[in-house]
Amino acid sequence: MALSLVHLKGNTFYIPSPTNVGIYVNNGNAILIDSGNDKEAGRQILKLLKEQGWNLKLIINTHSNADHVGGNQFLQDKTNCDILSTRIESAFITDPILEASFLYGGLPFKDLNNKFLMAKPSAVTNIIPSDGEIFNTGLKTISLPGHYFDMIGVLTPDDVFFVGDSVFPENIIKKYHIYYILDVKAHLKTLEKLNNFNAEMFVPSHGEPIKDIKDLVELNKNEVLGIASKIQNICSEGKTIEEILENICDIYDISLDANQYVLLSSTIRSYITYLYEEGSIRPIFNKNKLLWEKA
Repeated sequence: MALSLVHLKGNTFYIPSPTNVGIYVNNGNAILIDSGNDKEAGRQILKLLKEQGWNLKLIINTHSNADHVGGNQFLQDKTNCDILSTRIESAFITDPILEASFLYGGLPFKDLNNKFLMAKPSAVTNIIPSDGEIFNTGLKTISLPGHYFDMIGVLTPDDVFFVGDSVFPENIIKKYHIYYILDVKAHLKTLEKLNNFNAEMFVPSHGEPIKDIKDLVELNKNEVLGIASKIQNICSEGKTIEEILENICDIYDISLDANQYVLLSSTIRSYITYLYEEGSIRPIFNKNKLLWEKA
C-alpha cells in the first residue's frame, strides 16, 4: 500500500497507515511521531519527506510496540536522526528481544521472531519525560499509560494530539473486541484523562483523526469493563489462565496464531491482575495449578 501525506492543521501532518505516523514541521525540519511498522514503511516515509523538501530531524516514539518503531532503524540509518522515547520504552526499542520475551513470559520460540513482535533495533539518543516539553520543538508529551509501560501522547503547537494506542476505533473493537492492555486500571484512568482533555483534534494510532474523542473513549471503556465482567463470570469456578483464554476466544469467536496467543494471554493476565486488585477474584492452588475464582 502506497503511503500518502495528509495535512491536519498548521505545521501538523500525518501519514495514514496501519499504524498512523504523525509529522510536525519546523523550519524545514520534520519530527516524526512513531515510524510505522517496518522497513518498507520507513522507506515510504522518507520518500514523502524528501518530496516536500523536509529534513528528518528526530523521531518521537509514543511507545515501543513493534508497529510503532518498525521504521526506526531504516530512517536512522539513512538520516542519522535522533530517536526520543521514555526511559522504560527505550530499553525495548534498543533491544527488541525484550518485547517478545516479555509478552511470551520466557525466551520466545522461533515463530515469534517476526516484525509484528520484534522490530529491528534502533538507538534511542535521548530519554524524555512522560509529561513535559520536548527540548525546543514546541511539542509536549502527555503521559498515557495503560496500553504499555510508559506510553505517551504528543501534543503539537497546532493543538493536535497524537494519542498512541490509548483508544481503538469502533471497527477494530467490533472485529476483535479484546485488544492488548498491560495495566487495565491505568488504561481506564487514561481514558478518563482523554475524556477531559481539550484539543482541536485527536489522532489515534489506529483509525482516523477526530475532533471529539468522548464517544470513542466511552466505547473503549465499555468494552474493557465488559471483558473484565466476562472474565469474572468465567471464574465462577476455578480456572487456569489457559482456560480463561479459551473461554474468551470462544465468546468472541477468535482463532489464535502464535502472535495472537502471546498478545491475548498476556492481556488476560493483565485483566486478572486488575480483577484481583479490585477484590473480584482470588488465586488458589490446586494440584500445583494456579486457579482463579470469584472472591
